[in-house]
Amino acid sequence: MSRASIQKYKAMKINAAANANPYELITIVLTNIIGKLSGAKAHIERNDTEQKGKLISDSITLVGALQDSLNMNDGGDVSNNLYNLYDYAQRTLLEANLNNSTELLDVVIEIMRNIKEGWEAIPHDVKEEFLTQKAVNG
Repeated sequence: MSRASIQKYKAMKINAAANANPYELITIVLTNIIGKLSGAKAHIERNDTEQKGKLISDSITLVGALQDSLNMNDGGDVSNNLYNLYDYAQRTLLEANLNNSTELLDVVIEIMRNIKEGWEAIPHDVKEEFLTQKAVNG
């Protein structure tokens, strides 16, 4: 892939994120975490600790952003459970980074896939109602 193609691809990803609604943003973040962790596994297998560390660090930051986005006041058990899952994922990623463990990365990838599947299963009309209510209430 040429440098110009890579730049064009990055610009398209940034544009997609800028125009996404909150539900789409969460999907984008979850997809990025899964992709980065898959890349980190490959870097562990190639003994490329620098790139592995960067991808895991980026993933920890993204998981933290998901954690920070939770509505702990109105989210009830769902928010509390997600908060704890994200906390577990971050601690597991730290351990995976320290021990070069692809197995631990697989654990977090599976958690993120399950969250993503659940997120994507939210009915469209529920998403629309939430977004409309959010727009009205600011």
